[in-house]
Amino acid sequence: MRTVLTDLVRVGRFTPAAPYQRLGYACAAVLFASGLFHLGVYAVDGGSWQGPVSWRKPVVFGLSFAITLATVTWFMTFLRPRRFVGWLVVGVYSLASLGEVFLISMQRWRGVPSHFNDSTPFNESVFSMMGALVSVIAVLTVTIAVWSWLRMDAPPSLALAIRLGLLLMLVSQGVGVQMIVEGGNTFGAAGALKWPHAVTLHAAQVLPALALALLASPARELLRVRVVELGAAGYVVLIGSTMVQTYAGRAPLDIDVATGALAVIGLGLLVTSAAIALHGLAESAGLVGHSAHPRTP
Repeated sequence: MRTVLTDLVRVGRFTPAAPYQRLGYACAAVLFASGLFHLGVYAVDGGSWQGPVSWRKPVVFGLSFAITLATVTWFMTFLRPRRFVGWLVVGVYSLASLGEVFLISMQRWRGVPSHFNDSTPFNESVFSMMGALVSVIAVLTVTIAVWSWLRMDAPPSLALAIRLGLLLMLVSQGVGVQMIVEGGNTFGAAGALKWPHAVTLHAAQVLPALALALLASPARELLRVRVVELGAAGYVVLIGSTMVQTYAGRAPLDIDVATGALAVIGLGLLVTSAAIALHGLAESAGLVGHSAHPRTP
Protein backbone atom coordinates (compact mmCIF):
# COMPACT_ATOMS: atom_id res chain seq x y z
CA MET A 1 0.00 0.00 0.00
CA ARG A 2 2.87 2.38 0.77
CA THR A 3 4.25 1.73 -2.72
CA VAL A 4 0.89 2.63 -4.25
CA LEU A 5 0.72 5.89 -2.28
CA THR A 6 4.27 6.71 -3.29
CA ASP A 7 3.37 6.07 -6.93
CA LEU A 8 0.31 8.33 -6.67
CA VAL A 9 2.41 11.14 -5.22
CA ARG A 10 5.00 10.63 -7.94
CA VAL A 11 2.66 10.54 -10.94
CA GLY A 12 0.62 13.41 -9.50
CA ARG A 13 3.77 15.50 -8.97
CA PHE A 14 2.46 16.68 -5.61
CA THR A 15 5.99 17.39 -4.49
CA PRO A 16 7.83 19.65 -4.62
CA ALA A 17 5.18 22.39 -4.53
CA ALA A 18 5.98 25.88 -5.77
CA PRO A 19 5.74 28.68 -3.16
CA TYR A 20 2.50 30.01 -4.67
CA GLN A 21 1.07 26.47 -4.53
CA ARG A 22 1.92 26.24 -0.84
CA LEU A 23 -0.14 29.42 -0.39
CA GLY A 24 -3.06 27.87 -2.28
CA TYR A 25 -2.90 24.66 -0.26
CA ALA A 26 -2.67 26.61 3.01
CA CYS A 27 -5.75 28.68 2.12
CA ALA A 28 -7.57 25.50 1.09
CA ALA A 29 -6.72 24.02 4.51
CA VAL A 30 -8.18 27.11 6.21
CA LEU A 31 -11.39 26.76 4.20
CA PHE A 32 -11.59 23.04 4.98
CA ALA A 33 -11.08 23.73 8.69
CA SER A 34 -13.83 26.36 8.51
CA GLY A 35 -16.23 23.83 7.00
CA LEU A 36 -15.42 21.27 9.70
CA PHE A 37 -15.71 23.90 12.44
CA HIS A 38 -19.18 24.92 11.29
CA LEU A 39 -20.16 21.27 11.04
CA GLY A 40 -19.24 21.00 14.73
CA VAL A 41 -21.28 24.12 15.47
CA TYR A 42 -24.25 22.56 13.70
CA ALA A 43 -23.84 19.37 15.76
CA VAL A 44 -24.01 21.44 18.95
CA ASP A 45 -26.48 24.14 17.93
CA GLY A 46 -28.78 21.98 15.81
CA GLY A 47 -31.49 23.61 13.75
CA SER A 48 -32.57 22.91 10.20
CA TRP A 49 -29.98 21.72 7.70
CA GLN A 50 -32.00 23.25 4.86
CA GLY A 51 -33.31 26.75 4.37
CA PRO A 52 -31.81 30.19 3.63
CA VAL A 53 -30.42 30.51 7.17
CA SER A 54 -28.73 27.27 8.18
CA TRP A 55 -25.30 25.97 9.15
CA ARG A 56 -25.34 23.94 5.94
CA LYS A 57 -24.11 26.91 3.92
CA PRO A 58 -20.83 27.63 5.77
CA VAL A 59 -20.21 23.88 5.99
CA VAL A 60 -20.87 23.02 2.35
CA PHE A 61 -19.32 26.16 0.87
CA GLY A 62 -16.26 25.88 3.11
CA LEU A 63 -15.58 22.29 2.14
CA SER A 64 -16.45 22.75 -1.53
CA PHE A 65 -14.31 25.86 -1.98
CA ALA A 66 -11.46 24.14 -0.13
CA ILE A 67 -11.52 21.14 -2.45
CA THR A 68 -11.86 23.31 -5.55
CA LEU A 69 -9.03 25.65 -4.56
CA ALA A 70 -6.71 22.75 -3.75
CA THR A 71 -7.54 21.13 -7.08
CA VAL A 72 -6.93 24.28 -9.14
CA THR A 73 -3.69 24.88 -7.25
CA TRP A 74 -2.56 21.35 -8.11
CA PHE A 75 -3.49 21.83 -11.79
CA MET A 76 -0.90 24.62 -11.98
CA THR A 77 1.79 21.93 -11.70
CA PHE A 78 0.95 20.79 -15.23
CA LEU A 79 0.41 24.27 -16.69
CA ARG A 80 3.92 25.33 -15.62
CA PRO A 81 3.25 29.09 -15.31
CA ARG A 82 5.92 31.68 -14.77
CA ARG A 83 6.37 32.48 -11.09
CA PHE A 84 4.58 35.85 -11.29
CA VAL A 85 1.64 34.34 -13.18
CA GLY A 86 1.41 31.48 -10.67
CA TRP A 87 1.30 33.92 -7.76
CA LEU A 88 -1.29 36.05 -9.55
CA VAL A 89 -3.65 33.21 -10.47
CA VAL A 90 -3.41 31.17 -7.27
CA GLY A 91 -3.20 34.25 -5.04
CA VAL A 92 -6.32 35.91 -6.47
CA TYR A 93 -8.19 32.58 -6.57
CA SER A 94 -7.30 31.97 -2.92
CA LEU A 95 -8.31 35.46 -1.73
CA ALA A 96 -11.60 35.33 -3.66
CA SER A 97 -12.42 31.89 -2.20
CA LEU A 98 -11.59 33.01 1.34
CA GLY A 99 -13.66 36.15 0.91
CA GLU A 100 -16.68 34.28 -0.45
CA VAL A 101 -16.74 31.73 2.36
CA PHE A 102 -16.13 34.45 4.97
CA LEU A 103 -19.13 36.47 3.78
CA ILE A 104 -21.38 33.39 3.71
CA SER A 105 -20.28 32.37 7.21
CA MET A 106 -20.63 35.93 8.52
CA GLN A 107 -24.23 36.14 7.34
CA ARG A 108 -25.08 32.85 9.05
CA TRP A 109 -23.61 34.09 12.32
CA ARG A 110 -25.68 37.24 11.89
CA GLY A 111 -28.75 35.04 11.46
CA VAL A 112 -29.68 36.36 8.00
CA PRO A 113 -29.72 34.75 4.52
CA SER A 114 -26.45 35.04 2.66
CA HIS A 115 -27.89 34.70 -0.85
CA PHE A 116 -30.51 36.84 -2.62
CA ASN A 117 -30.81 39.04 0.46
CA ASP A 118 -31.69 42.67 -0.28
CA SER A 119 -33.60 43.27 2.94
CA THR A 120 -31.18 46.05 3.99
CA PRO A 121 -28.51 48.07 2.16
CA PHE A 122 -25.79 46.19 4.07
CA ASN A 123 -27.16 42.76 3.19
CA GLU A 124 -27.57 43.83 -0.41
CA SER A 125 -23.95 45.01 -0.52
CA VAL A 126 -22.77 41.70 0.97
CA PHE A 127 -24.56 39.74 -1.73
CA SER A 128 -23.14 42.06 -4.37
CA MET A 129 -19.63 41.46 -3.03
CA MET A 130 -20.26 37.72 -3.11
CA GLY A 131 -21.31 38.04 -6.74
CA ALA A 132 -18.17 40.02 -7.57
CA LEU A 133 -15.91 37.42 -5.92
CA VAL A 134 -17.62 34.56 -7.74
CA SER A 135 -17.21 36.48 -11.00
CA VAL A 136 -13.47 36.74 -10.35
CA ILE A 137 -13.31 32.99 -9.72
CA ALA A 138 -15.31 32.33 -12.91
CA VAL A 139 -12.97 34.47 -15.03
CA LEU A 140 -9.93 32.70 -13.58
CA THR A 141 -11.53 29.30 -14.21
CA VAL A 142 -12.20 30.21 -17.85
CA THR A 143 -8.60 31.38 -18.18
CA ILE A 144 -7.21 28.17 -16.68
CA ALA A 145 -9.53 26.01 -18.81
CA VAL A 146 -8.42 27.71 -22.04
CA TRP A 147 -4.81 27.55 -20.87
CA SER A 148 -5.11 23.80 -20.29
CA TRP A 149 -6.00 23.22 -23.95
CA LEU A 150 -3.08 25.33 -25.15
CA ARG A 151 -0.36 24.02 -22.86
CA MET A 152 -0.32 20.96 -20.63
CA ASP A 153 2.73 19.10 -19.36
CA ALA A 154 0.98 15.85 -18.40
CA PRO A 155 0.43 12.35 -19.81
CA PRO A 156 -2.47 12.27 -22.32
CA SER A 157 -4.84 10.49 -19.92
CA LEU A 158 -4.31 12.98 -17.08
CA ALA A 159 -4.34 15.95 -19.46
CA LEU A 160 -7.70 14.80 -20.83
CA ALA A 161 -9.12 14.36 -17.33
CA ILE A 162 -7.99 17.85 -16.25
CA ARG A 163 -9.31 19.52 -19.39
CA LEU A 164 -12.71 17.83 -19.20
CA GLY A 165 -12.92 18.49 -15.46
CA LEU A 166 -12.34 22.21 -16.04
CA LEU A 167 -14.92 22.33 -18.84
CA LEU A 168 -17.53 20.72 -16.61
CA MET A 169 -16.59 23.15 -13.83
CA LEU A 170 -17.50 25.94 -16.23
CA VAL A 171 -20.86 24.27 -16.89
CA SER A 172 -21.39 24.22 -13.13
CA GLN A 173 -20.64 27.92 -12.93
CA GLY A 174 -23.11 28.48 -15.75
CA VAL A 175 -25.80 26.83 -13.64
CA GLY A 176 -24.73 29.10 -10.79
CA VAL A 177 -25.33 32.12 -13.02
CA GLN A 178 -28.81 30.82 -13.75
CA MET A 179 -29.48 30.64 -10.00
CA ILE A 180 -28.80 34.37 -9.84
CA VAL A 181 -31.05 34.98 -12.85
CA GLU A 182 -33.81 32.88 -11.30
CA GLY A 183 -33.37 34.66 -7.97
CA GLY A 184 -33.04 31.37 -6.13
CA ASN A 185 -32.22 27.69 -6.36
CA THR A 186 -35.61 26.49 -7.62
CA PHE A 187 -36.47 26.00 -11.29
CA GLY A 188 -40.10 25.47 -12.21
CA ALA A 189 -42.22 23.72 -9.62
CA ALA A 190 -39.50 21.97 -7.62
CA GLY A 191 -36.34 21.66 -9.72
CA ALA A 192 -33.24 22.09 -7.54
CA LEU A 193 -30.56 23.95 -9.54
CA LYS A 194 -28.01 23.35 -6.79
CA TRP A 195 -28.14 19.61 -7.60
CA PRO A 196 -26.63 19.75 -11.14
CA HIS A 197 -24.47 22.67 -9.98
CA ALA A 198 -22.82 20.56 -7.26
CA VAL A 199 -22.51 17.34 -9.27
CA THR A 200 -20.96 19.12 -12.26
CA LEU A 201 -18.57 21.18 -10.14
CA HIS A 202 -16.74 18.18 -8.71
CA ALA A 203 -15.97 16.50 -12.02
CA ALA A 204 -12.68 18.40 -11.65
CA GLN A 205 -11.80 16.07 -8.77
CA VAL A 206 -13.38 12.81 -9.91
CA LEU A 207 -11.89 12.60 -13.41
CA PRO A 208 -8.29 13.54 -12.45
CA ALA A 209 -8.47 11.11 -9.50
CA LEU A 210 -9.46 8.39 -11.97
CA ALA A 211 -6.54 9.35 -14.22
CA LEU A 212 -4.09 9.32 -11.30
CA ALA A 213 -5.16 5.82 -10.27
CA LEU A 214 -4.63 4.65 -13.84
CA LEU A 215 -1.19 6.29 -14.01
CA ALA A 216 -0.13 4.36 -10.92
CA SER A 217 -1.27 1.09 -12.52
CA PRO A 218 0.52 -1.19 -15.04
CA ALA A 219 -1.91 -0.22 -17.82
CA ARG A 220 -0.70 1.10 -21.16
CA GLU A 221 -1.32 4.79 -21.81
CA LEU A 222 -3.77 4.08 -24.64
CA LEU A 223 -5.90 2.02 -22.26
CA ARG A 224 -5.68 4.78 -19.65
CA VAL A 225 -7.04 7.30 -22.13
CA ARG A 226 -9.89 4.98 -23.08
CA VAL A 227 -10.82 4.40 -19.43
CA VAL A 228 -10.77 8.15 -18.72
CA GLU A 229 -13.03 8.63 -21.74
CA LEU A 230 -15.35 5.94 -20.37
CA GLY A 231 -15.45 7.59 -16.95
CA ALA A 232 -16.00 11.03 -18.49
CA ALA A 233 -18.87 9.69 -20.60
CA GLY A 234 -20.44 8.20 -17.50
CA TYR A 235 -20.04 11.44 -15.58
CA VAL A 236 -21.59 13.47 -18.41
CA VAL A 237 -24.56 11.09 -18.60
CA LEU A 238 -24.95 11.35 -14.82
CA ILE A 239 -24.90 15.13 -15.09
CA GLY A 240 -27.46 14.85 -17.87
CA SER A 241 -29.80 12.98 -15.55
CA THR A 242 -29.60 15.78 -12.97
CA MET A 243 -30.17 18.40 -15.69
CA VAL A 244 -33.23 16.61 -17.10
CA GLN A 245 -34.60 16.18 -13.59
CA THR A 246 -34.06 19.81 -12.65
CA TYR A 247 -35.22 21.49 -15.86
CA ALA A 248 -38.36 19.36 -15.84
CA GLY A 249 -39.16 21.14 -12.59
CA ARG A 250 -39.05 17.96 -10.49
CA ALA A 251 -37.47 17.59 -7.06
CA PRO A 252 -34.23 15.54 -6.84
CA LEU A 253 -36.01 12.46 -5.46
CA ASP A 254 -38.95 12.72 -7.87
CA ILE A 255 -37.29 10.38 -10.37
CA ASP A 256 -39.05 9.17 -13.51
CA VAL A 257 -38.04 6.38 -15.89
CA ALA A 258 -35.93 8.58 -18.20
CA THR A 259 -33.87 10.29 -15.49
CA GLY A 260 -33.55 7.03 -13.58
CA ALA A 261 -32.23 5.24 -16.67
CA LEU A 262 -29.74 8.02 -17.37
CA ALA A 263 -28.52 7.94 -13.77
CA VAL A 264 -28.08 4.16 -13.83
CA ILE A 265 -26.21 4.26 -17.15
CA GLY A 266 -23.99 7.11 -16.02
CA LEU A 267 -23.17 5.50 -12.68
CA GLY A 268 -22.58 2.17 -14.41
CA LEU A 269 -20.00 3.65 -16.79
CA LEU A 270 -18.35 5.62 -14.00
CA VAL A 271 -18.19 2.63 -11.65
CA THR A 272 -16.82 0.43 -14.44
CA SER A 273 -14.00 2.88 -15.14
CA ALA A 274 -13.26 3.17 -11.41
CA ALA A 275 -13.21 -0.62 -11.08
CA ILE A 276 -10.65 -0.88 -13.89
CA ALA A 277 -8.47 1.76 -12.23
CA LEU A 278 -8.74 0.14 -8.79
CA HIS A 279 -7.88 -3.25 -10.24
CA GLY A 280 -4.73 -1.70 -11.68
CA LEU A 281 -3.85 -0.25 -8.27
CA ALA A 282 -4.42 -3.66 -6.73
CA GLU A 283 -1.97 -5.10 -9.26
CA SER A 284 0.58 -2.47 -8.29
CA ALA A 285 0.13 -3.34 -4.62
CA GLY A 286 0.54 -7.04 -5.37
CA LEU A 287 -2.98 -7.85 -4.19
CA VAL A 288 -3.92 -9.49 -7.50
CA GLY A 289 -1.96 -11.16 -10.29
CA HIS A 290 -0.31 -8.88 -12.85
CA SER A 291 -1.69 -8.67 -16.37
CA ALA A 292 0.36 -9.40 -19.42
CA HIS A 293 0.70 -5.72 -20.25
CA PRO A 294 4.01 -4.15 -19.25
CA ARG A 295 4.00 -1.16 -16.95
CA THR A 296 4.42 2.15 -18.76
CA PRO A 297 5.55 5.47 -17.28
